[in-house]
Amino acid sequence: MLHKVLFIKMLLLHYATQSEPEMYANCYEDVLVMCPGVVVDNMEFSSVAWYKHLNNTKLGIIRRGRDNKTKKYSNFVRSPKPRFGEKNSLLMSGVTPEDSGTYECEISANIGGQNQNFEVHLKVNDCGKKTEMTTMTPVLNTTEPDLRCHKQEDMPVMWSVMGYMAVGLAKIVSSLISIWVN
Repeated sequence: MLHKVLFIKMLLLHYATQSEPEMYANCYEDVLVMCPGVVVDNMEFSSVAWYKHLNNTKLGIIRRGRDNKTKKYSNFVRSPKPRFGEKNSLLMSGVTPEDSGTYECEISANIGGQNQNFEVHLKVNDCGKKTEMTTMTPVLNTTEPDLRCHKQEDMPVMWSVMGYMAVGLAKIVSSLISIWVN
């Protein structure tokens, strides 16, 4: 019975830590979508390609081979066209909510290696309506609390991953302690 409980806990831990990375961006920002499988600029694989999932199809965006030649696919329509950033990341300028979605980084391995695919979910905030500039005169009202909006900064992906890893490690340690105590 104890082995079954431990097995179930380990499966839950595995699936809880396997979530796909998410990125958040503000409208009209330049976004660098990192490929989780690429850790260095020098290529240890034959090619890297980026795709966007749209209506159950995979649209090719850009591809770079070992020879550093870049191919842009024509079936992905976006202006300006995305390009490669550092560490084979996908660099998109001036993103809008239409750029939200699932992006896939496909790493083709050298002979004898294993190909890898990684997905990253991008969410771009609404742009809001552009309005004409007006002059506002602040009026101090001491009976109501200050309701000014404060910009909330998004947590970097690395901190999110570190948080998931810390929770996973804590679960493993607590599981091992409960096994040891029983």
